[in-house]
Amino acid sequence: MELKRKPDKDTLISIGIIILSTAVVTYFHYSVPSHFSAVHLAHYYIFYIIVIYAAFKFGFKGGVIVAAAMTVIYSPNAYIGVFSGHFGHHHVPSLVEISMIYAVGIVSGYFSGKLKDEKLKVEQMSAEKLLLEKKMAHDDRLRSLGQLSAGIAHEIRNPLAAIKSGIAMIKSGKTDPQITDILESEIERLNSFVNRFLQYARFGNNDPCDIVVSSLLAEVEELSKLSASRRDVEITVENPLPEGFTVFGDKNSLKQALLNLVLNGVDAVEGVENGRVSLAAGHEYGWTFFAVTDNGCGVENKDRIFEPFFTTKDDGTGLGLPIAGSIANAHGGEITVSSGADGTVFTMYIQDRHK
Repeated sequence: MELKRKPDKDTLISIGIIILSTAVVTYFHYSVPSHFSAVHLAHYYIFYIIVIYAAFKFGFKGGVIVAAAMTVIYSPNAYIGVFSGHFGHHHVPSLVEISMIYAVGIVSGYFSGKLKDEKLKVEQMSAEKLLLEKKMAHDDRLRSLGQLSAGIAHEIRNPLAAIKSGIAMIKSGKTDPQITDILESEIERLNSFVNRFLQYARFGNNDPCDIVVSSLLAEVEELSKLSASRRDVEITVENPLPEGFTVFGDKNSLKQALLNLVLNGVDAVEGVENGRVSLAAGHEYGWTFFAVTDNGCGVENKDRIFEPFFTTKDDGTGLGLPIAGSIANAHGGEITVSSGADGTVFTMYIQDRHK
């Protein structure tokens, strides 16, 4: 046996509103003297409002049923005259009003039903869209995981192959010091890769504090010039911010992110005549930003450069920009890229957040 579903709270409230408003308008309809024309005119239009509300809440049936109830309350004599056969010309105005109330109930109920059908279709489409987005997100995560796994395997396979070959040579009796040097170099390469990958997955020391921007820029400038000392690249730093201006965050992480961006710019201008990389700080609308500009030949595949292990460099790991992007995101910001034939600008935004 099928159980009838109990009305929900919203339905009960709507029924209560209709009953209460009907009782109020009935009281005014029969208790207010006819010469109070303004009151009668006002509550007369309330009949229509109640019918429209019922149609909106309960559809076509609701509109017709409440319209019937309203017309009986409005002019029971018209119904009596029609059904008894004693219909006179004095009933005509009442019948016209009754017909109008029915018309409002029917039309409102019809369009209310249409509206509910469209709403249901939209909800179904939204649900289907949400499921599709979840599936796409799941597929995207699987794709990213596949790329991540392939990148890790690629970076580990080569050093392991070299180590395996070196061990085989030692086992065969060869004790050339060059073999041990190669083993040591490949092990260090593996260790460096693991450290960089861990930094991408969980960067810094998670010790946020107020950082003086001028001090941060000075350290990045020193490190970047040291790293690019053998390259013919001019590195400049601009800091128009007030003396002592601070940002709140993990200093080591921010320093690593900016260093990655600057060294990425150094790589971009290698071989370019009068290669230049500039690091500039600024502040606007609650954000502190650091812009790294180079005069290289521009960036290709801008939509992929923040993917782990994606690189166009022969000796690159594809982790520098993803690390920088992760650091910016963790500080409530992001990194934007603007690139053209005359150079590239990476801008890292950090949200103002203080203790």
